[in-house]
Amino acid sequence: MKHFSEAEWADFARRLVTADARREMQKHLDDGCDKCKAEVEIWQSVLAIAGEESVFTPPADVVRVVKSQFAAANTQLSRGVRLVFDSALQPATAGVRGSVAARQFLYETDEYYIDLRLEPRAAENQACLVGQVLNRSGEQRAPQGVAVYLQEGKQAIAETSTNQFGEFQLEFDASRIICLAIGRDQDAIVLPLYGVHVKSLDKKDLD
Repeated sequence: MKHFSEAEWADFARRLVTADARREMQKHLDDGCDKCKAEVEIWQSVLAIAGEESVFTPPADVVRVVKSQFAAANTQLSRGVRLVFDSALQPATAGVRGSVAARQFLYETDEYYIDLRLEPRAAENQACLVGQVLNRSGEQRAPQGVAVYLQEGKQAIAETSTNQFGEFQLEFDASRIICLAIGRDQDAIVLPLYGVHVKSLDKKDLD
């Protein structure tokens, strides 16, 4: 009995063989060749799995996570910026794990301490950034009037400035890939906002 090769059965499963060849191969299966039947079933299973993979759509929040990490890697960070604290890297206290929505960061440069807090809002995909900029030295502890803005790529999408306590607040669409800039032009300190992709709060979380 003539058996067909693995490559031929792969083409058979993908319907790439000629009509004459397909009739001959189908007759071979109908005649009861268990070896070739097992071979073609394997390739049909592979084809089915591949078909399912091609229609798979990852969740939107997962896509945002991946994009934000690539965006952060491509963002040109200011030299001398150091991440001192990230709440996501700290274990949550027993009893409150899973309930902490905000994320906190503390950065330092040669000139400033920069304290940031990212909080989700009730509206879907909305977030609030609360921060404070403090001088590391000098008589004026809190610099007032320092420009603070959010940018997507190189385009500014929201802007404010520090108050008399060095504080600022901005609200924005958390689904966008955003970084924070403090200062102006060439002297601006640029920070990627990791963890911006926050989930909207349920009503019970707001009670």
